Amino acid sequence: MKRGMLWLVTLVVLLGGSWSFAAEAQMVTGKVDAVTLYRGQALVTRVVPVDAPAGLVELVVTDLPMALVPESLFAEGVAGVEVRSVRYRSRAVSEEPREAIRKLDAEIEKLDEQIARVQRMQQLIAKRETYLDKLEQFVAPTATVEMSKGVLDAAQVEKLSTWAFDVRQKNVDESLKLANEGRDLEKQLSLLKRSRAQLTAGSEKTIREAVLFLEKRLPGQVNVKLSYLVGGAGWSPAYNFRAGADQRVVAIEYNAIIRQMSGEDWNDASVVLSTATPALSSMGPGLAPFRVALGQRTGGAQTDSSVVSQYKSSQMRLNVAREQQQRAQEFTANRELNWKMNVAGNEAQILELQADVDALRVLRTEVAADLQGPSISYALPARASIASRADQQMVRIANLRLDATFYHVATPVLTGYVYREAELKNTAETALLAGPVSVYLDGRFMGRAEIPTVATGQTFVIGFGADPQLKAAREIADKTERVQGGNRELSFRYRLVLENYKNAPVKVRVFDRIPVADRDADVRVTLGEMKDKISTDELYLRVDRPKGILRWEVDVPPGAAGARARIVEYDYKLAFDRNFSLQMPGGTRERELQKEFEDLQMRRMMH
Repeated sequence: MKRGMLWLVTLVVLLGGSWSFAAEAQMVTGKVDAVTLYRGQALVTRVVPVDAPAGLVELVVTDLPMALVPESLFAEGVAGVEVRSVRYRSRAVSEEPREAIRKLDAEIEKLDEQIARVQRMQQLIAKRETYLDKLEQFVAPTATVEMSKGVLDAAQVEKLSTWAFDVRQKNVDESLKLANEGRDLEKQLSLLKRSRAQLTAGSEKTIREAVLFLEKRLPGQVNVKLSYLVGGAGWSPAYNFRAGADQRVVAIEYNAIIRQMSGEDWNDASVVLSTATPALSSMGPGLAPFRVALGQRTGGAQTDSSVVSQYKSSQMRLNVAREQQQRAQEFTANRELNWKMNVAGNEAQILELQADVDALRVLRTEVAADLQGPSISYALPARASIASRADQQMVRIANLRLDATFYHVATPVLTGYVYREAELKNTAETALLAGPVSVYLDGRFMGRAEIPTVATGQTFVIGFGADPQLKAAREIADKTERVQGGNRELSFRYRLVLENYKNAPVKVRVFDRIPVADRDADVRVTLGEMKDKISTDELYLRVDRPKGILRWEVDVPPGAAGARARIVEYDYKLAFDRNFSLQMPGGTRERELQKEFEDLQMRRMMH
């Protein structure tokens, strides 16, 4: 027995040399030191001081924000500190009653007493009325009997009746007065109760805490880092584009509009803005076999725009499932979302097998660069303070100056206005994210626009409003029609009129269009010879020209107006079966054509 006790004492002494048992838990708040702000969440890192002797330490980090994502909590130690565990807890605490609440309670109690008095008085009046009813039931029969015997005392009956009516009138007056008084008291009571509810709304609040269990091997104060995700926060880009009168350089103010309603203030913190998606899952997706089978072929060949639309739809579902899979914590959810990713990938891959060569070419040229935006991070150059509040806040990301090539654009088939545009190349070290733009020219606000995401080295276009000193018009110069064999032939000549009221020449990109057959075998379109040659821009020839879009680069001299206006003429012929008429595609094809137009616009705005 003594030998057993000796071993126990020896074990305690040996352990005590390098291991002390944890004392009472320390309560700390720490300081928000760093924030990575994503589009819909933020990763917050607090620096938490640990001032305790070496040994086991239980540290409670309190005042965590209400928008915290509990499963995202994690802690990092430094040299000499090992984080054994981190857990989240929340608890409700009550605040001490304030003097204002005590005063309200006293007033409410007083009103309750007054309301009770009114109710008792109303009950008394009701008893008086009941008594008078019984009295009348006694007096009336008695008066009838005495009248029949000839001994009725009429004066006494009159006196009694007058008294009864006087009492009833008094009861009515008092009852109305008490009813009005009761309503006023109820209104006052309701107001006091609402005031008390507002004051006591936060009297019981929930405190959110992280409980850290640490092993501290060295004496003295050290810091650990506690990190967590919060909701209610995000950011989006916004720009101001400013061009001078010389129209050579565009100054860009790149701003971030921040939404911060996490429930905690970020004071003097290093802030990084990111377009990435914060991942909670450590598991990457698994790839399922891509199995195919033979089935009955239905319908005709799909159009290029239909294939692109379906392909983008499958990629969108894949992106959604990917983001959800990155946030999934449970294995079953992770596995289910992984399967959804494979299903969406299968749909895209089967389109590659079914599409014809032309559709595959469209997929390669129009889809690949448009499906996923870049994952970019911007570190603000200085520490920032961002309060948790309902209104949006703005911080500056960067100031840029980009060389610009200005020109004018005329589309007379749609509008007589001629618009200014600038072509810029992003020579900055980082991408410009898609976002709204406020446009200024020579200090004047010209309107609002949007830019797509622009990678470093990529060229994009921004509009600078209509130029009031330029005009454009479109005229039908000639039309002829004839029937040759089984075909009908239509010939058109168009005149595009450009007027320049400036004192200097202007370079204008003029756009027009000729018909494009929805099915090549149905309609034959032939463009005639032109004095002004079609643009030789490679991107235009590859993307727009096959779709019937015509473009010219035209120099319009100063003072070109009226009879001296700059004229662009062209002609084309249409040939088709004379038993049919021309019409526009309808039904579901209309939506496909709209999507085709949107893709063309996006391609024109950035290249």
